[in-house]
Amino acid sequence: MTLVAHAWRTGAALAAALVLAGPAAAQTAQAYIGDWEGALLAGGQTLHLVLRVTSADGETGAVLDSLDQGATLTAAAVKTDGGEFSALFLQAGGELKAKLSADGKALEGSWSQGATLPLKLTRKAAPAK
Repeated sequence: MTLVAHAWRTGAALAAALVLAGPAAAQTAQAYIGDWEGALLAGGQTLHLVLRVTSADGETGAVLDSLDQGATLTAAAVKTDGGEFSALFLQAGGELKAKLSADGKALEGSWSQGATLPLKLTRKAAPAK
């Protein structure tokens, strides 16, 4: 096989892999879209949280509301990879890392902001129409 033919085959295989991986990656990010709620036990205080995960123009975003503190944090970066979700909240120096449950109804992981604390968020039911 000539070098040109080998390069063409390798390029074609790579292009096919990227085409096939694109929809799979989109489906993975899509699994996290929606509103999630839970409570974080921090320093003897329970903080009720709502995480809103969105997607626009192929970009995944997240906003975290701490209802008891009246605080809203916008994620500087969101990553969905290999069944894991992570969001970096630079405003608070915090990071949320979680795995999606098999049934897609819960995110189980941790909130890190100096200390690392366990956190479970459950998918909020869609409002009735």
